[in-house]
Amino acid sequence: MAARELYVRKASGLVRAMSAFDAMNLNISMCSPPQGVLWAWTFGPAMILGVNLTLSYFLGIWVILVSGAILYALWMIAIPRSGGDYVWFSRAVHPAFGFAVNWFFSFVFLNWYAMNLQTMGPFWLSPILYTLGYKELADWASSWVGSVIIGTIFNIAFTILLLYGISLYSKLWKYLFFIVLAGSIVYAAILYLTPTSVFISRFNAISSVKYNEIIDLAMKHGWVAGWTMGAVLMGLVFPLQNYNWAGFPAYVAGEVRRVEKSAWIGIVGGLVVMGLWYTLLGNSIYHVAGLDFHNALAYIYNRLPDKYPLPLPPYPQTYLWILYPDLVWLQVLVGFLWFLSNVYLTPPNLLITSRNMFAWSFDRLLPTRLTKVNEKGAPVYTIIVSAIIGELIMMFVATATYQVMIMNTFIVMMVVLGLVGLASFVFPFVKKEMYNMFPDQAKISIGGYPLISLAGLTTAVVAFWGAYSMASVPALGGLSTASLIFNIAILLASIPVYVGAYLYNKRVLGLDLTLLFKEIPPG
Repeated sequence: MAARELYVRKASGLVRAMSAFDAMNLNISMCSPPQGVLWAWTFGPAMILGVNLTLSYFLGIWVILVSGAILYALWMIAIPRSGGDYVWFSRAVHPAFGFAVNWFFSFVFLNWYAMNLQTMGPFWLSPILYTLGYKELADWASSWVGSVIIGTIFNIAFTILLLYGISLYSKLWKYLFFIVLAGSIVYAAILYLTPTSVFISRFNAISSVKYNEIIDLAMKHGWVAGWTMGAVLMGLVFPLQNYNWAGFPAYVAGEVRRVEKSAWIGIVGGLVVMGLWYTLLGNSIYHVAGLDFHNALAYIYNRLPDKYPLPLPPYPQTYLWILYPDLVWLQVLVGFLWFLSNVYLTPPNLLITSRNMFAWSFDRLLPTRLTKVNEKGAPVYTIIVSAIIGELIMMFVATATYQVMIMNTFIVMMVVLGLVGLASFVFPFVKKEMYNMFPDQAKISIGGYPLISLAGLTTAVVAFWGAYSMASVPALGGLSTASLIFNIAILLASIPVYVGAYLYNKRVLGLDLTLLFKEIPPG
């Protein structure tokens, strides 16, 4: 049999068109603060009694900084290839390990993509329509049919956008960053400049249950006023979900310029910016309404829905409606800017998944046809395949619960991230030759110990703690046997895919893939 090249071609075909700002913007958009604040401040107070989400989110910045953020920045500098942890650990540990990690993370990204598509209607368009007086249309946007139709339209639009290439995407998302940020600034400024006494009087004017009665009602049914440091620490599960490990730019490293600089700006800088954005935006709700009042209102909405006094959920947008019910233009304007925050959040998940899938195909673990790149430098087939899978997941998301779609998936993801941390911890010692080949910027030491090892250890500790917290606290949903088995099955499904690809290449094509994983793929 004639000798064949291991790699599909000598260059990936991807274009290094992303700047350091673009990398940072990708990181922030993957964790869009307005969207995350809506989730956490609406549902968090009912899950963890005594939580102060402002403190949890501020503390979470530094917890993630000393763990996953530094770890992924170092790996990105060491091996700047699209595909991120797949490329790193398939070479540094074992190809099956690298593939399994990246396979499951990619499922999580598509899971988020699907949820963001499905919530376009219920969370973002429905409040705007309600404000405009279109109650029936608002109800339709919140229904299964309406949410899926709306999500499908956006899925098609995002797919077309990414097919036009990373350059256009980065340019548009740069503008969107400033628009979404401006929306948050306007919203937060209104709330910070409004005295609590004004909020109380306006709430009492529109609600059948008065301000002080909200707190009394919640306490009567098991809610606890105030906050505790224990609850704040438990509340870290929310920023752990939103910030994750802040390593998202690493998955498109093959398309980022000057990686040694962009990795720090994109990953660490992105984490700090998004964390402060989360903290200040979310705290504006506590500032205008009072921590106890908002937490009590969210508790009633989630635990006592029949006693909830408002026609709208305790979303951040609702607070503007309470303050200025007659200023429809203001509510629509800010509601539209919050809607754009979900637009800002969603396509990056599709972008990253398509690059991971591209890396697998470039290594021949999936059909090499998937490595086709158009004249814009976009991997055509992996974008389309990822969008189709996302569409199917979205239809399931519309009928699933928070526990199924978030908590148990996140438990498994945290365990996998913990294994990534442990692998990074031992890597410089068990793969000394490979580590010594790293650029100097990735071989930083502290007290004689490689920083990549120290960051790996802290990543493992934080990740395993996060998994334990989510699994052990009933208020967070706890373990769901069916959901947990499903997520573990997704993770283990990577094994037959890898074995099948290895055997096919070995027996049919005469290629030994073990040789391929001894090299870094072309850039």
